[in-house]
Amino acid sequence: MSPSGATAFLSKEEIRARRRAGRVSLVVGGAIFAGKLAAYLLTGSTAVLSDALESIVNVVAAGLLLYSLTVAARPADPSHPYGHGKVEFFSAGVEGTLIAVAATLILIEAGRSLWFGPSLRRVDLGLALFTALTAMNGALGLYLLQVGRRTHSLALQADGHHVLTDVATSVGIVGGLFAVWLTGWSLLDPLVAIAVALNILRTGWALLRAAVGGLMDEADELLLRSMAQALEEKRAPWMIDVHSLRAWRSGAFQHVDLHVTVPRYYDAERLHQIDGKVTEKLLAAAGRAGDVIVHFDPCRPTECAGCALADCPVRSVPFLRREPLTLERAIREDQVVENEVRQALGAGAPAGDAG
Repeated sequence: MSPSGATAFLSKEEIRARRRAGRVSLVVGGAIFAGKLAAYLLTGSTAVLSDALESIVNVVAAGLLLYSLTVAARPADPSHPYGHGKVEFFSAGVEGTLIAVAATLILIEAGRSLWFGPSLRRVDLGLALFTALTAMNGALGLYLLQVGRRTHSLALQADGHHVLTDVATSVGIVGGLFAVWLTGWSLLDPLVAIAVALNILRTGWALLRAAVGGLMDEADELLLRSMAQALEEKRAPWMIDVHSLRAWRSGAFQHVDLHVTVPRYYDAERLHQIDGKVTEKLLAAAGRAGDVIVHFDPCRPTECAGCALADCPVRSVPFLRREPLTLERAIREDQVVENEVRQALGAGAPAGDAG
């Protein structure tokens, strides 16, 4: 069973906020790139050039971000029954790849500068301009993260983290330029550029790893554990067992399916009510809109000892103890549950209907 799909759509305000943030990222990113390029032309600094190269990535990534946010906002249709949200993982993956390419180019340029010797000029003016651009970039990164978290956009959050990483490296470059200005030791400049490139490469790998995990529906253990805890909290007597709990994201939407064992004499109307309660708990634990598919399993006589339902008309043995819904129990697969039933029957539990 599944609940109403009304919760699986972003509000118009969230869609507008996402697109507005994407446009801001593109415009401001372009302006910052132009400023960093001007700072490089002023100073001839390899470290500044390395940051400018990464800013090219920022501009391209912002264009991809705006495209992915537009596609992700489209509702589900017959061709895409789970919506279009996974395009955001693709956007984050492309951004991670571009960052890795930029880091490689920076390492090549820094190596050339070390080999032939750096040629710096107007460090003081370039330092002032670069510091102002770094502050502007920091404000942009915080804005993208805030909007991304509020609207549950992985692409916006990925872009925000990337921009803030750029800010962290820019602060390092400011420090390096300041040291060059004070000491006159110009070799600091390509050394700072190499450090920047290695940090950028680490960020690109992290983004690419997260994107691949999202595209392949990698299990989120923390999310699944939170869902299991939500089901265990104030657990109703009719929830005899839970297994095969799975969850995956499509952009801002959360999709969940699971098996819930309930008394076998419950009718469709009662199951529909239970479906709504389970859905509400799981989406509250996820903290985002989505849908939940609940598959109801009828209880078996082998489960009577673990059923806390009072006055059960089909009970074959008294209630002894109910197993708590831990993560490990909630994600058990069907075959594991069947093996448990066979072991219980072999131990002398009531045979009844073991099918």
